[in-house]
Amino acid sequence: MSMMLERTEAAPTTDTRDDIVWTETAVVHPPVWTGRYKDVYLGMIEHRTPEGYTATTHRGRSLGNFATIEEAQRAFYR
Repeated sequence: MSMMLERTEAAPTTDTRDDIVWTETAVVHPPVWTGRYKDVYLGMIEHRTPEGYTATTHRGRSLGNFATIEEAQRAFYR
């Protein structure tokens, strides 16, 4: 699986890693990233203060709190 990062001001941010596409929704606060694999919703990552980044699966199961967005994204590969 491969990853790619694109950033734009007007549109959501898309980060593709290992065929998982992460889209940042910057219009909500705190920021939220949604993950999709081959058009199937995997879950979301929310940036919370002071916890860091909280990852949640598509079924609502918490994968934990992480210091960085990259660590939270990696939690979906376990």
